Amino acid sequence: MKLVKTISLLLFLGIIVLFALQNLQVITLSFLNWHLEIPLAFASIVIYVLGAISGGIVFSMLKRLTRNEKKVYRSQIHS
Repeated sequence: MKLVKTISLLLFLGIIVLFALQNLQVITLSFLNWHLEIPLAFASIVIYVLGAISGGIVFSMLKRLTRNEKKVYRSQIHS
């Protein structure tokens, strides 16, 4: 199983490197009055990481909400 994980990780890293090498053109990102020129591969990776972080935050908030609802439900049953 460890070999499968290692091979999968190496394959994934190879795909990332290939993606980065094929997307070296510079793009301009604009937000309000800011303008930033960065490579497309870097922008894609940053956007992916920000999406993963925000998705994790939303998931943890939903998990906490359901946990609190379970506590309320249990307290109502035992009352």
